[in-house]
Amino acid sequence: MVHTQKHLDNSADKEYYKQVIAKLTDTQKEQFESLVIRLENAGAKNPLQWASSEVTEGIPQFGRFLMLKTLFDISKSTEDNISMAGDFDEDFEDKYSEIKDSVGQEKLLAFLTSYSKGIIYNVVELLDEGNREADRDKISWTLMKTDENFESTGQIIQGLHEDFLEFGNEI
Repeated sequence: MVHTQKHLDNSADKEYYKQVIAKLTDTQKEQFESLVIRLENAGAKNPLQWASSEVTEGIPQFGRFLMLKTLFDISKSTEDNISMAGDFDEDFEDKYSEIKDSVGQEKLLAFLTSYSKGIIYNVVELLDEGNREADRDKISWTLMKTDENFESTGQIIQGLHEDFLEFGNEI
């Protein structure tokens, strides 16, 4: 458990995680280490909390982390979002240039990044809550974890809104 130990050594909650790990079976310890490695590779600053929750509570935290990271990356991809916006509005470049000239590139990009995060947060709530009119529409949805072959694991990825606002501290 080399990777786990590295994070334990740097953790403010070292004793807590030591106790959690001590209660794990050998198979769970292997799962824990594997999750820590995958979370590290995905950019997690604190993989211990995510791995601990997944192994001990059965919550698909790695799937949650990857979904949050992807959504967070989209919200920060202001220039890509601007490029995409042109596909929906043929006058977009002219509008963008006019606003940029008025307020400046830096201020406009900062505004659009914040705005994008707001939109993504609304998408996160849509994924977490499903169709709020399910009684009327007789349909809803949920975000499901699949394996590498796109077969459902039966685990629902939910509660994304709980971590999205502060997710920038996780990566």
